[in-house]
Amino acid sequence: MDKIYKLEIPRNHYDRIADAFTEPNGMIAIGFDGKKDTVIFTISEQLRKRLAKHAVKQKNHLYWITQIFLPRNINQYEVQ
Repeated sequence: MDKIYKLEIPRNHYDRIADAFTEPNGMIAIGFDGKKDTVIFTISEQLRKRLAKHAVKQKNHLYWITQIFLPRNINQYEVQ
């Protein structure tokens, strides 16, 4: 079974990812913190790997917004 990540990122970053990947992408928003302006969402390991591929390819419009899904970066966004 795939690992499920629970992440918290700035709302504008979440919006950019949602706009870039217009097909249903499996990111499920489960909360919003208005004081911090962040979105809490879940994502599967399979989808994390798919998004991380964009973070290591040639720099394109998806390169920067998918950096959080790299194994070396994702831990700093995880919440319990």
